[in-house]
Amino acid sequence: MSSGIQLWEPGPVPSGLLAALRKSKQPLILTHIYPDGDALGSAVSMHRTLQQLGARPRTFLTHPVPAKLSFIDHDSVAELLDGEPSSKQLDAAREADLIIVVDTSTRDRLGHMKSAIELSDAPRVCIDHHLDGDMDFFSEIWCEPGSPSTGNLVLEVIEALECELLSTTAESLFVAIATDTGWFRYSNSGSVAYRYAAKLVELGVDPEPIFQRIFQSFSMQRTLLLGDLLAALESREGNKIVFSVLSEPMRRHRGVDLEDLDGFVDSLGQVGGSEIVILVVEVGAGRYKVSLRSRGEFSVHTIAAHFDGGGHAKAAGCRLEGTEEQILSRLLAECRKTLGVGGAA
Repeated sequence: MSSGIQLWEPGPVPSGLLAALRKSKQPLILTHIYPDGDALGSAVSMHRTLQQLGARPRTFLTHPVPAKLSFIDHDSVAELLDGEPSSKQLDAAREADLIIVVDTSTRDRLGHMKSAIELSDAPRVCIDHHLDGDMDFFSEIWCEPGSPSTGNLVLEVIEALECELLSTTAESLFVAIATDTGWFRYSNSGSVAYRYAAKLVELGVDPEPIFQRIFQSFSMQRTLLLGDLLAALESREGNKIVFSVLSEPMRRHRGVDLEDLDGFVDSLGQVGGSEIVILVVEVGAGRYKVSLRSRGEFSVHTIAAHFDGGGHAKAAGCRLEGTEEQILSRLLAECRKTLGVGGAA
């Protein structure tokens, strides 16, 4: 029986994008700040593919990835910036004949590499699946907001380039798809994500040890910090809005790095009846990183966009400055507006 839901299906890869990739000999690959599994998996998969085409790629990350995901960079090809890019890293940007951006089309999300890329004379291409971005920043872009992940778009690119899909690349892309769909639980998954996953499993990817490594190998300190966060859980509007704040003292007390908080926001969404889930993480004095999830029909992208953030309808984020009380007041007001309800903070 048909559900009536229109699932995304991949269209043809833009010919201009493929031509640019084939032509490049010294490409530079970038992704967004605080890279996740989709960002890293897509980036290192592009790196290996371009090596197969005879290029000498460089891949830069502006922030470290969560330790649980680092295994998908099998050959350690991704280079981590130590704050601002070094002179050699700036040279790499100047000498690149192509800039490739994956998993974001927003220039501000390039972090410390933004200025160097803006000054580069090299053409810029992009592969992404987010709702918003700077489309005119790129000479060629393939952005599919309906796609489960960027990783499956990279898989389409690899096949269109007629390159061999290496076993390491297959695993990296499986992680990209699996993590961005919440292990195929989120609404962006659907049968199309399962089809991509099945193709990669047929090529030898073993999902069980990957799941164990990503979702069941947390440190005791991280687990205790999650307990602290859950103990601070609050709700509004009859549990329609659920939120918690992770302060810097809480995180430092447990000795957990910022990049190891991946997945915390999803743990908050287990309250029955919750429509909007908010995780507010203090990342510096008066600076906060906000993660938003939708558990119902409402789009949290509109909330994030109100604060100059972005993402997807069901998962989005932004960054805010102020006191904890000010941040929560602003977020709750916007959430109530989205839900169409009123009331005091």
